[in-house]
Formats: sequence, structure tokens, C-alpha cells
Amino acid sequence: MTDDSSINASLEGNIRRFVLFRVLYSARFYYPVFTILFLDYGLSLEQFAILNTVWALTIVLAEVPSGALADILGRKRLIVYAAVLMVVELGVLVWVPIGESPYLFYAFLVNRVCSGLSEAAASGADEALAYDSLQALGRERDWAHLLERTTRMVSVGFFTTMIIGALVYDAAVVNSVPRLLGFDWTPAPELIIKLPILLTFLSACVLLPVTLGLREVSPGAADQAGVHSQAVGIGRLLEPFRQILQAASWTLAHRFVLFVILAALVLDSVARQFVVLASEYYRVIDIPAAWFGFIGAGMALLGIINARLSRYLVSQHSPLFNYLFLSAILLVGLSGLTLVIPWFGVLFAVAAFAMMGMVAFQSSYYINREVDSAHRATVLSFRGLALNLGLGLASLLYTGLIASIRAQYAGAADPDGIQELVFVASLQAFPAYFLVLFLVLLVLAWLLVGNREVFTRHPSRRR
Repeated sequence: MTDDSSINASLEGNIRRFVLFRVLYSARFYYPVFTILFLDYGLSLEQFAILNTVWALTIVLAEVPSGALADILGRKRLIVYAAVLMVVELGVLVWVPIGESPYLFYAFLVNRVCSGLSEAAASGADEALAYDSLQALGRERDWAHLLERTTRMVSVGFFTTMIIGALVYDAAVVNSVPRLLGFDWTPAPELIIKLPILLTFLSACVLLPVTLGLREVSPGAADQAGVHSQAVGIGRLLEPFRQILQAASWTLAHRFVLFVILAALVLDSVARQFVVLASEYYRVIDIPAAWFGFIGAGMALLGIINARLSRYLVSQHSPLFNYLFLSAILLVGLSGLTLVIPWFGVLFAVAAFAMMGMVAFQSSYYINREVDSAHRATVLSFRGLALNLGLGLASLLYTGLIASIRAQYAGAADPDGIQELVFVASLQAFPAYFLVLFLVLLVLAWLLVGNREVFTRHPSRRR
């Protein structure tokens, strides 16, 4: 009984640590000033674009292999690895001096590669460990509740970090604090630039011991890790790829899971492409830049409502109903964006921000419910890969669209005016692009899925 109680306590601890991991891992105080912080360090716009491309490529290349390694070596090892990489990625920016130097770009290159590897390692492994823990406790039905609670906590944490991150980057605010406390001291500008990085580095340092306290649950993971630690030669190198092929074969054979991933790609890629451009949209609808951080914080708080709504949808409605419901919300939002209504147009942007959270919630719920433990992290990594590829495709198409529209407006106005005209015109393509993807997915599902009842089955009906 004592051993059982100890194991159960460890499993409960995993669930608490999963929530804390998500909160601390997403506590990125530099998010509200992400672009200008990189530039204030001394990077050029070209270097910034190169670094973001490196970051995206790193995630794409490492996403699925990381999921396979989580299934082979154990989820905890990958989560700890992600936390270590977060410490390194922030530590290098704390260390590197501000201003032009021969190694500034290379320091940020290390940061972006470590960040991409960390994102890939964490993606899927943390969810798989949390779901395995609930399953071992006989409480897998609580998964939707846990996702809701986690989303709520992450939303509050993200709201807080957005506000604090924007405030500590404001020199006037930071300089006023010592005076209010009675100190005759003015922080150096270099310190102010680094404050969001320093705060995030502290979060990473707290995160690492949280991950070290996790308990491995995946059946045989520890034994497999022992075998692999002694293995030598090509067989050991090929094991992750065998795991990937097995998980891919399983996913193709289970069409419901495949189409959950594809539905997530369709909804998320279009919504996320707009979110990347959101600050330009706010500027076009006459919202002052000083409000951008507060808007982002408000969008984060909406995650609490989104989580409650998502839990209701997955527990009360069929997967097809949920896909149609989310598609309708996104289509209304994208159509409203094309109107470019001053100030109030921000309400239509809510649909895109909400979509990312609801897609993450529902795809996580369905995938974890359907996939066996041996392939869970790998299949979840397929979802991460699909979302990144979807965003990459949308970005490429958007770049081509912008070039085409800009050619039409050449010479029609001053450069600033052309940029705004081109951006507004590009918004017209968002609802059309989404409708094409939406219809293609429905046709594919109709043609490739024999038992279509899996999409229309009510949650209350047992298999």
C-alpha cells in the first residue's frame, strides 16, 4: 500500500508539474517587444529575418525526431532537455553585450537554434507524460478538465508577462522606480534592454528543477533507455526513424487521427498567419502602438473563455460539429477583417487569436484519447510539424501575394501609402484561402474515410 501511495503521489505530482511547466515555459517576458528587442541589441532587419528562418527550420527538422525520442527514451528526458535548452538560449542573451560586435549574430544564432530545439523537444512530450499519468491513475476522463485548467493558468501567466515585459522595457517606467523607493540611481540603458531577457532567464532557472522532479510513466521507457544507452552502431541511430515510421503507419491507418491533424493545420495556419501580422493591422485601424501590449494581454485572457468553450464542445458535440463551428467563427472573423473598421475592427481579430487556443485544445484532446502510449509523443509531434508546415506554406503564399499586389500599386502613392494599400488588399485573400482549404479537407475526408461515423459520433456514445 505504501508503494502504491508513493506512486500515486508521484503521478499526481506529474500533473501539477505539467501545469507549472506550461506556465513557466510560456512566461516569455520579451514577447511584447520581441522584434524591437532584437534590433536594440544591435541586429539588422536582415539578420532578424535570417534568425527567424533558422528558428522555424530547426523546429521543422527536430519536431518529429524529438517526439520519437520521447517515446523511445522517455518523456521526462525530453522535457528536462527542453528546460536545459531554455536556460542556455536565454543565458547566451544575458551574457552577450549589447551593440555591434563580431559575435553578436552568432550568439543570437545559438539562441534561435536552442529555442527551436527546445520547442521541438517539449512539443508532445509534456502532454504525453501528463496523459500517461492520468491513465495510470485511472482518470483519463479528466483530460479535458486538465487541459482547461492548464489553459486558464497559462492565459493568466501570459497576461501577466505581457504587461510586465512591456513595462520593464519602458525606460521612463523603470527609471521612476528607484526614485519612488528613495534611491538616487538610474539604471543603464543596456540593463533596461536586457530586463525582459533577465526575467525570462529566471523563469527558465525555476523551470529546470520542476522538470527534474517529474516521474517517468511510459511503459518500459526506463528499460528501453537502458538498452539504448548500451547499444552501439547504426541500429541505435536508426531507432528513432523506425519509431517515426511505425507512428506514421499507425496514423495513416487511423484516419480519424490523421484528419484531426489536418483540420488543425487548416484552422491554425490561416489564423496564425494573421496573428503574425496583427500589429500592422492594429496600426491600419488607427490603434496607437502603446495599446498593442494591452491588446495582446487581453487576447491571452480570452484563453480562459476559450478553454471552457472547448471543453464543452468536445464533451457535448461530435468532432464534425466542432470543426464546422470553429470554421464558422474563423470565417466570420476573417471576413470582418477585410472591412478594416477603425478601432472596432480589433473585435474581428479575436477570432484568429481564439482559434489557435481552441485548435490546440481540441486536437490535443482527440489525439491523446485515440493514440496508444507507445506512439503518443510521436503522433503529437506530427501535429506540431503539420502546424509549422501549414504556417510556412501560408507565409510563402502570402509573400507571393504581397509581391503581386505591390506591383499593381507601384507608382500609385508614396511608399508608406503603398504599404498600407497593399496590406489592406491582402486581407481579402484570407477568407478565400481558408474556404479553399476547408472544402479540400471535407472532400478528402469524404473520399478517404470509409466509416464516417467517427466524425459524427456524439461523445456520449461509447465505441
